[in-house]
Amino acid sequence: MDLFLAGLLGALQGLTEFFPVSSSGHLALFSFWFGLPNDDLTFEILVHLATLAAIVTYFRKDWVLLAKSLFSKENGDLPNLILLYLMVSMIPAGVVGIFFKDAVVWMNHQPVAIGFCLCLMGGLLLLGLKAPSATKALPDLSWTVVVAMAMAQALAILPGISRSGITILCAIFLGLQKPAAARYSFLMAVPVIGGAGLLAIVDLLDKIDQLQPGLLAAYAVGFLSALISGFFALAFLMRLLNGNRFFYFGWYCLAMGILAIVL
Repeated sequence: MDLFLAGLLGALQGLTEFFPVSSSGHLALFSFWFGLPNDDLTFEILVHLATLAAIVTYFRKDWVLLAKSLFSKENGDLPNLILLYLMVSMIPAGVVGIFFKDAVVWMNHQPVAIGFCLCLMGGLLLLGLKAPSATKALPDLSWTVVVAMAMAQALAILPGISRSGITILCAIFLGLQKPAAARYSFLMAVPVIGGAGLLAIVDLLDKIDQLQPGLLAAYAVGFLSALISGFFALAFLMRLLNGNRFFYFGWYCLAMGILAIVL
């Protein structure tokens, strides 16, 4: 993998991770269409770690509050059970990742299946235009919303189903305001992506002596590209949550899905 390709794929990951269009679906489709490598799991997890770093940086105040809550009752406007909520949210995605890993890897090489998932995601996003007005703020987060979002996050392991899109949409339909839904959606992504990233780092350290310097440089370029593009994409998305502009990504998902099926 050359440096330009690594930077391109990293930017693609950073931009599509936060917009509700499925980063894994885009990486798989672009790899298939342009004959790019699609089997480097280490690179894929590293660019996901980069977007994780973007989340932690953007929501740094929330993570400071979470750290303080370990030693005191101070947690600002976060729910009192926020740490427990985040731990529970990991379980469904972890179960799916362990028991259905081979199926997901297979699907990453099936553009038609990814296209159908993108069409489904697009339809769900457009359905969000009919969602009732939400009134609940983040401190009103309930177990019903937490479990539903955790299940939605597990479904998003399928390429073509956007993790941010389906979890935010799920929360909105359950009455959580859009900014609060997005805020919790990205907070709950941290332990899931972080857990997978730790495994990738351990694997990378085990074989680092066998890697060529050029490949390590490509990993670094991909990581930085995903980090920078991801931070700005996240900041832009949080502004888009005002009004109904978030749901209009459904048209894009439908177009990409149809294109994947046709091609």
